[in-house]
Amino acid sequence: MAVVVERVMNMVRDEIQKRPEITTQELFEKAKKMDRGMNSLTIRQFNATYPLQVRRTMAPRRRRGPGVRTRMAEAANRDQVRTLLLEFAREVAAADTAGALVDVIGNLDTWVDRVVAGAGVKRRRRRSQEAINAAAAATETEQEAPRPRRSAATGARKKRKTTR
Repeated sequence: MAVVVERVMNMVRDEIQKRPEITTQELFEKAKKMDRGMNSLTIRQFNATYPLQVRRTMAPRRRRGPGVRTRMAEAANRDQVRTLLLEFAREVAAADTAGALVDVIGNLDTWVDRVVAGAGVKRRRRRSQEAINAAAAATETEQEAPRPRRSAATGARKKRKTTR
């Protein structure tokens, strides 16, 4: 492993912070003037030992991909969802009458809940039937409320615009 000269490393770090676009060749020339040991390095060796290491520490961290456990859990979830969908298909195929088929399809929300639970996805809670009925009743009362009457002049203007 190459010996790292701290003075050269500090010079490279300072120069890169001052001028990020500085070339490796310029840094190498400055390093040769600071330390005679740099003459024994090639430009590639110098770049790997000094500027590359400085730029690597200055660069923002990259996020890693999913780990082995996550991939295994995804595979298990996929198998669970596949099993549930095959079970649903079997029930659809087993429905011998139109009424039985409608019953199976009518329970689709139950199947969706099972698939979502099998996939490990958190699902929004559905509104309860009471909340749905209350919202429907509120809109009905709003529709039954009397509307304010328009003045005769407003009605006459509307009629005039429509007749032209």
